[in-house]
Amino acid sequence: MIALVHIVLSVASLIIGAIVLLKPKGTASHRLAGKLYCISMIGLNLAALDIYHLTGHFNLFHLTAILSLVLVLTGWAQFLFRHRLRNWLNRHYDYMCWSYVALVAAAFNESFVRLSPLKALVRHTGNWVILATQAVLVCISALIITRKKRILLAHYGKNRVF
Repeated sequence: MIALVHIVLSVASLIIGAIVLLKPKGTASHRLAGKLYCISMIGLNLAALDIYHLTGHFNLFHLTAILSLVLVLTGWAQFLFRHRLRNWLNRHYDYMCWSYVALVAAAFNESFVRLSPLKALVRHTGNWVILATQAVLVCISALIITRKKRILLAHYGKNRVF
């Protein structure tokens, strides 16, 4: 049951997160979608922390769930405490974008483990293909995040309160 909750919240987070990233910022719909994204990410990571069927004990995937929780909660806190924080928008943007990149990276990783054609590719070429995919994802994401951040901060200002 916990695995099903984790999967449903993962898919919801992927969809809602994409909406948050693609839609205009600072609107009521952005705030609502952002809240839903944070709640679903918290739920999926808490569910992940309760999944032990892979190794029977705490492992690397649990550590990544903790990292993901830290990214989401810190990013959300930037918005919640924006009246007391300088340069909150800059940090909010970074934490939330990287939380989404981590989610997409986890989805890619799951795809290599669950989808037959990708499992066959890994069997044929080795695990390096997973690492290469993750590296490309992170590099492309860094370029996009950096470029979009400049545009966002220029448009909204460094400390604009939504």
